[in-house]
Order: sequence, then structure tokens, then C-alpha cells
Amino acid sequence: MQYPYDLFVLKITGGGIDPETGYPIPSTENWVYHSKCRDEVAVQQGVIFTESGEMTNYSSKVVMPLGTPIIEANSKIEVRKGDFVRTTGKVLRFVEAQLHCRLWV
Repeated sequence: MQYPYDLFVLKITGGGIDPETGYPIPSTENWVYHSKCRDEVAVQQGVIFTESGEMTNYSSKVVMPLGTPIIEANSKIEVRKGDFVRTTGKVLRFVEAQLHCRLWV
């Protein structure tokens, strides 16, 4: 199977300040299914250029089917197999290639 795992993105909703009372309104965090995927751990020291042009190290690369919606840099993701979390981290870069999409964490 080319994409055996599930990719989830942490969505934060709500939050802010109540205009009537001035008290903070708590935000809620939910893991939302994004697409099927596979992950590849960087065996040697992996280096990429971020969207801002900075060179940085990554720990894993996640490959998704072509046409997967973009995930913004700094979004928190998890790669799961059932209830087991294989990879977690913040997105360093997302790229749509000719045959698939990739991101690095």
C-alpha cells in the first residue's frame, strides 16, 4: 500500500477576549484528518530550506497523494496508524511535486 497511514492536523478554534466582560475565552484544539500518507524518518541528518529561505534540519519527511490540500508552515501534524502516533511535529515546508506532495517536520 503506497499510503498506509493517516495524516492529522491540529486545528485551533475560538479563543480571544469576551467584549462584554473582558475575560479570556479559551480556545479548543482538535486533531482533524487531512489525508492518507507515508512517513520516512531521516536516517542521516536531513537538511532543507524553509519557505523563508533558511536552512534547517528535519527529522521526518511525509509523502501524500498529489492534490492533497496545502498545510501551512508551523502547523502541528501527526502521522498515525490507528491510535499509534508514528510521527509528530511542526511543518517546516510543504511542496507539491509532479507525482505527490511532501512535507518536512
